Amino acid sequence: MGRGQAIRNYGPRAVRCAFVTIQPVGEPSSAAKLAAPSQGSHLSDLLDVMMHRDPTHHWVEARLPDVNRASAALLVATHIARVRCGGAPQYFDAWLARHSGGPPHPADLLECLVALVASESIGTPPDAASDEHIEGFVAEHLWHLLTLEDALTFGVPVRVDEPDWSVTDSGGDGLAIYRSNGTLVFRLWESKAHTGEGTVRDVVNGACRQVNSNALRYLARFSKVGQGLGDSELQRFYGRLLELWRAAAREAGGGISVATKSDAIADCFGNYPSYWAFGHDDQRQGLVVTIEDYAAFAKQVRQELWNGL
Repeated sequence: MGRGQAIRNYGPRAVRCAFVTIQPVGEPSSAAKLAAPSQGSHLSDLLDVMMHRDPTHHWVEARLPDVNRASAALLVATHIARVRCGGAPQYFDAWLARHSGGPPHPADLLECLVALVASESIGTPPDAASDEHIEGFVAEHLWHLLTLEDALTFGVPVRVDEPDWSVTDSGGDGLAIYRSNGTLVFRLWESKAHTGEGTVRDVVNGACRQVNSNALRYLARFSKVGQGLGDSELQRFYGRLLELWRAAAREAGGGISVATKSDAIADCFGNYPSYWAFGHDDQRQGLVVTIEDYAAFAKQVRQELWNGL
């Protein structure tokens, strides 16, 4: 394909929306509100998605139409709650029941749910996490959810490591493992929120420099976790992450994801060839999710998380 050639994913499926009345934690709304989505619901169905394949990199542009804003915020919040509750579904089920208008949680259950669903990077009123933290936290989970949905450019992942518990943790933001032509490959991701006055291109360049400086340290943490998996093939592959990255091997690759308020995203990955000594276009990947007033959207996701407490 020629430079800048794009493949369009035409039209998300129609979605019904309703107005959501926001209430403080512990006070469920008496007004009609959106039901939490099922596990089969897809964020990518709510977005206008375009895939760009340039000679040195691939990147996905995803824009959220305003009509789908409430549905998207609830879907992202539900995904975060499910991920945070992990292998203890009784907590997610309790969060979901309360969010759907159920009775208040008993005090001991509420205390556990707050620790799971509303601790670092989220908080509870009046001690909510900083705007910067919730914006970054939501950005990481936008990447995570869209990767799980196969909304990027590399096919269905074999495994996607979750974002860190807190945006202030020192590890990498995400790792996705795929099978390509029978061989396992990985992409190390860094996610950013862009709500300031700088350009998206500046944010991408800064994230690339961050990965350049810290990739081996990030991969070491992922490697340690992956070597404890029950799958022997994945164990061995996780054990090789650092050497594969250092050698710019065909199995390695990186990506930058940005959630932004800005429409000025043209050529935001223009400096990608300056970073990472990879020889193939699919080894550099990008994702830009454009949401009008992204800072407000991140707070909307947080409020939906609170509505289940």
